[in-house]
Amino acid sequence: MGVRIITATPIHVLPHQGRAASPPVSAPLGPAGPHPVIPAVGSALLLWSAFPPTGWHWLAWIAVAPLFHLIYSRRSRAAIYVGSWVGGMVFWMLAISWIRLTDESAWLAWVVMAFVLSLWWPGFIALGRWAVLRLKLPLMVAAPVLWVGLEYIRAYTLTGFPWYYLAHTQHQVLPVIQIADFSGALGLSWLMALVNAWCVDLVSLPLLRPTPKGARLTPPQARRLATMVVLVTATLAYGALRLDSAKFRPGPCVALLQSSMLQSIKMKGKAQENEARFIGLIDKAVRSAEPVPELIVWPETSFPYLFGTIDPKLDIATFERFVEAIDPGMKPDDYRHNMELNRRHIHGLTDQLGIPMLVGTIVHEFHPNGHFRYNGSVLFQPGVDTIQSYYKIHLVPFGEYVPLIKTFPWLTALTPYHGTHVPTLDFGSEPTVLDLGPYRIASAICFEDTVPDVVRSFFNKPKDGRQPDVVINISNDGWFHGSAEHDMHLAVSIFRAVENRVPLARAVNTGLSAIVDGNGRILQSLPKLHEGVLKARIPLDDRTSLYSSCGDWVGLCCLAVTIGLIPLGWIRKPSAASTV
Repeated sequence: MGVRIITATPIHVLPHQGRAASPPVSAPLGPAGPHPVIPAVGSALLLWSAFPPTGWHWLAWIAVAPLFHLIYSRRSRAAIYVGSWVGGMVFWMLAISWIRLTDESAWLAWVVMAFVLSLWWPGFIALGRWAVLRLKLPLMVAAPVLWVGLEYIRAYTLTGFPWYYLAHTQHQVLPVIQIADFSGALGLSWLMALVNAWCVDLVSLPLLRPTPKGARLTPPQARRLATMVVLVTATLAYGALRLDSAKFRPGPCVALLQSSMLQSIKMKGKAQENEARFIGLIDKAVRSAEPVPELIVWPETSFPYLFGTIDPKLDIATFERFVEAIDPGMKPDDYRHNMELNRRHIHGLTDQLGIPMLVGTIVHEFHPNGHFRYNGSVLFQPGVDTIQSYYKIHLVPFGEYVPLIKTFPWLTALTPYHGTHVPTLDFGSEPTVLDLGPYRIASAICFEDTVPDVVRSFFNKPKDGRQPDVVINISNDGWFHGSAEHDMHLAVSIFRAVENRVPLARAVNTGLSAIVDGNGRILQSLPKLHEGVLKARIPLDDRTSLYSSCGDWVGLCCLAVTIGLIPLGWIRKPSAASTV
């Protein structure tokens, strides 16, 4: 007795004639269906709605299923790849629309960046068709691996853009995001991609088969459902266990200063006026109700005066050349005097308050081999002449430096700067940890709290074996005018707290300043475009994590498999239905 299986269109009930045979392992191609641009744009709109500002996080579990279904499309290759690219372009134009707010001319950078990122979508479809149609891998196996492999590539290509992972939509769903402490955010992205692939298989593969006891799930559907249920349940159970077992102990009380200066005002304002705003915030922090802060944190580049050091080995003639290049007409002695005066000024303020301060500023260092400018966080402590500092090691391209600017001068058009002078900063050399009494501080600057590998570098094999107690992010989001960038910046940074099981404190010009515990819970925050002080005690977390030791092993494994699928496809003899 045989079983008749029709594969021209999706089948949901198989006729029962004796013992049923197993249906195909991959979905039938079926009719051509709508033009690929329709499901691709549908995925773009659903996925964008899952991120801030809308924040309908539940949509992300089904959002890319229409895009995934294009892997089975019988339309022409041109229609499939163009359609998926259009979907990618729509998503990225909406997602990063805040780029255009940085400057009147920034629309070009917005479009170029969206175009580059949009190529990820047809790239995924091409690899997916290669894996599913040519290598006959189940979609639920291929799609999560390929999606995460490409997210991993995006995190590192051209200095990386590790924003808008699938996982980031879940930043407020605490039981779900706890797996990040061993798998990183990419582990959650893998799970969400798997659920999206399951949704495709649910409507594409035969669903039910008749039995003497009534209709039952087909064996492939039962296996897929069991896999999905087990993984999601295990994720939620692990999350509940980690949340329930967390034990925090009181740490230092910090006062996070949040100014409300848009970047245009910050750049054009007088130094004395800008500093006066922070002096007012400091006065508010000190005079407010108990407890007295044990650390005052300024935002990124908020100290408006010239600050730096001069190497004693630097000869006078070389220093004169450096000063002439920076500020023509300025006398070297005056330059040196101003640097020393500003250093004494901030030291004097710290001594007067009797409270340590972590200050964001541009640090100039003059050495015999060159003049270096760093985006730094500098720790001043009362009665201590020696300062500790951390220099940013992950600079933002086109904002803090322009790659290949000497070879391609036209790249200046992609920056918010005008004229021939484009400010260029130097890269810091190492993740320096700052000591504040019994506490250790990892001071991530600007977007560094969104880069998993940068924050992890503070925790992976610390020099003396002791990891930081808190990550303090100082940032300047005054470029983005209260847009969704502020919400996304905080959402992405929450995963750094969970990955490394460490509290996170953020002092941000224009917001969002916040305190986040080691479970990723936002304990306190200030609203966007609000000037004020967030004073709170840091909840220390003594837990460690696998992620701190092993990093993005999930992403690396997915990338390795993705690369390995390409030669396998060439070795395997293609079938008539495997055109990709």
